[in-house]
Amino acid sequence: TNKWCRYHRAHGHVTEECIHLKDAIEVLIRDGHLKRFVQRKENPRPEHREASAIEEEKPATGRQEPKQVAMRIWRPEDFYVPDDISA
Repeated sequence: TNKWCRYHRAHGHVTEECIHLKDAIEVLIRDGHLKRFVQRKENPRPEHREASAIEEEKPATGRQEPKQVAMRIWRPEDFYVPDDISA
């Protein structure tokens, strides 16, 4: 494949579609390391929603199904903040 990610320095996907890079940038923004590059909106999007847009169907038997938990694993180096990038 000709797809190259400059962030990972590897083939497989293009930098513009790199989920790890987008997540790392989001963490840097949230932690305030990129303040000089980001303009905040007055009414930011809430981080956690209490109600889901999709209603889940309850099991008809009356017993609850076990909950599924999505776990996420990332490499610590994806979130390394160089000293010279802080505002």
